Amino acid sequence: MKKYKKKLKIFPYYKRFPKVFEKGKNRISKAVKGVEIHHIGSTAVPGLGGKGIIDIMIGIKNWKEAKEIIKKLESIGFKHLHPKETGRIFLSKHRKPTLDNFRIHIVIKGNKPYKDTLALRDYLRKNRKEIKRLFKLKLKWLKETKGDRTKYFKLKEGYIKEILKRLTPKK
Repeated sequence: MKKYKKKLKIFPYYKRFPKVFEKGKNRISKAVKGVEIHHIGSTAVPGLGGKGIIDIMIGIKNWKEAKEIIKKLESIGFKHLHPKETGRIFLSKHRKPTLDNFRIHIVIKGNKPYKDTLALRDYLRKNRKEIKRLFKLKLKWLKETKGDRTKYFKLKEGYIKEILKRLTPKK
């Protein structure tokens, strides 16, 4: 698959994101019955800017379900299947990132990516200071990396690991 080379852009938070998510969720839930659908990513955290893409996480029971769910999602316009990451399948409406795009993350309900994603989202939603800190970091990373997606996401991944480590109870 050819990598997308356009420079990364960061947008401020738009109050319309929750409504856009709800529209997408309703459309998805009509096509795919019986799954959990969560709003995740920067657009799910009021006040946090980001790429402006609505990230949606669908929790499924097992990977056997994924093939049928992908077919149903493709029937409503999610035609770009991205390379599978550990514990996660991605689909989007458009290959190129745009403000009107949705990106769906299909994960096993209860697995580590599922739990970590919700824990990070919920932590940020409750911490205004951390939202401001993260947005400043995003702008700093964007400047440092000159919009290079790979370098930017590497810096962001380090931040996410740091926060998740803090949130993980010590044994």
